[in-house]
Amino acid sequence: MMAADLTEAFEVLITNIRSLASDDNYKSIAGVFDEIPRLQGRIQSKDIELGNLSNEITELKSRHNNRLQEDLELYRTQHNKLEGDKAKLTEKISSLEATIQQRDAALAEHTRTQDALQGQLDEITALLDAEKGKVTAANEGITKLQQIIKERSIEIDNLRDSLRKEETQNSEAKGTVQDLRVEIASLKGNLLSSTTRLNEIESFAPTLQEGDEAVWIKQLDEVWEAACSVVVSLFGEDLAEERLKDRSAWKDFRESRYLDRPIPLPRSNSPAAKQMRIAALLAILARSITQHVLQPTYILKDKNDEDEIRSLLVHLAIANSKKESFCRALLLSIFPEDQAVNGTKAVERVVREVPWCVRNLVSDAQYERFRSGVEGIVQKARGTWRLVQGTREKFEPFFELNHYVDFEWQLLNFDNGRVGVGGESPGRVRDDEALLMIFPRIYIIADSEPDPVTPGVVLMKSQSKQAAKEMERSNPSSPTTAKPGPRSKAIRSRTMSTSVNGTNAFLHQPSPPSVH
Repeated sequence: MMAADLTEAFEVLITNIRSLASDDNYKSIAGVFDEIPRLQGRIQSKDIELGNLSNEITELKSRHNNRLQEDLELYRTQHNKLEGDKAKLTEKISSLEATIQQRDAALAEHTRTQDALQGQLDEITALLDAEKGKVTAANEGITKLQQIIKERSIEIDNLRDSLRKEETQNSEAKGTVQDLRVEIASLKGNLLSSTTRLNEIESFAPTLQEGDEAVWIKQLDEVWEAACSVVVSLFGEDLAEERLKDRSAWKDFRESRYLDRPIPLPRSNSPAAKQMRIAALLAILARSITQHVLQPTYILKDKNDEDEIRSLLVHLAIANSKKESFCRALLLSIFPEDQAVNGTKAVERVVREVPWCVRNLVSDAQYERFRSGVEGIVQKARGTWRLVQGTREKFEPFFELNHYVDFEWQLLNFDNGRVGVGGESPGRVRDDEALLMIFPRIYIIADSEPDPVTPGVVLMKSQSKQAAKEMERSNPSSPTTAKPGPRSKAIRSRTMSTSVNGTNAFLHQPSPPSVH
């Protein structure tokens, strides 16, 4: 009976151990250990302890099973022997009792062993319960961690999407940057080529300077003052009587192409007659200098071609002064030696044609002195005009009688045989008007109509009245005034100033024909 209880107890123990091994919580614990290998240090240490306990249980089970199998095998052998030897049991009671006592002792030992195992099992169960609590807490932590991981995963996915977009944008930007680099390289190449070309073009023309107007205006005034001195030294003296009476001797002087407006020229030695001769010769000299010397360039030999260049540059300065400056500088740089020669020839033309018109009115000695004086004046005018040619601004002389309220003419004054410039406003003489521009006004042209910078010198109509009356007295039926030259009527019809016919005549500078 006791042997059957012992066997049953062992079976129960084995069943409990097996049920413990197949328990879901145990499997869950194993799964948790497998699932969260990176739990905190305490969980890892507990896993190690559980592993050790599991090993011990397995070893105990193995030893117990082995012992149990041995006991069972022995029990079967004895039982079979008892069954077969029932008759002999009585005879062997003594020995069996001894054997039973041994069995009882062994059973007691097994009981004690079972109690110990049960105690260990209880301890293991308590540990398992504690571990279950820990696992539950760990599961809650894992759940929170999983939630956090899920949220982080969503954030990571969003960041990945943003990163992909940024990478796409970056790739597009890199492509754009590359295109821009190619375009910049191309533009740099074009800029270098254009800069090289521009430098090459700019090297063709000298650099014009910001000129000081006061310097060359003063020098030009000195030219006109010298002209007054030279002309007065010629016509301030009395003319020979036979020259006064010789009408043919006056022809070249009176019909000079430069006298584009008629003035009275009495054939006498009266003060009024001398004054008109002086005014006329000054006008002829100033116009000849302007025509030949005061040119923007001396690039062409032919005077008429030079007038075309002058007119072209005036038009260009009105439209675009910077372009005019560049064109003028370019023209000045072309064949400078030839231009120097042409400038010298222009001086020679003035020196030849101005004295020529008075050659029959004076002696040979006076003619040579006058010719020498004219040459000095023209040389000085040429030197002064070089300064004007080299300025960035466009300056141009004009003889038109344009009246400016705020910038009035100066008068040609005759005072005790001396000629000078004085007075500022012809309007102060009542019912008077300008008759002839003696020395030209200089105008600046900068992207607009010409604007005067010098007043110009004029002969007033009132200053010619005495000479006109003298001519009327000497020959009332045929007044001998200076007559316009061959082209002066046609010239005057297209050069009339705003004060005469209300039109602008700046772009039609008088261009008398060449003198041969």
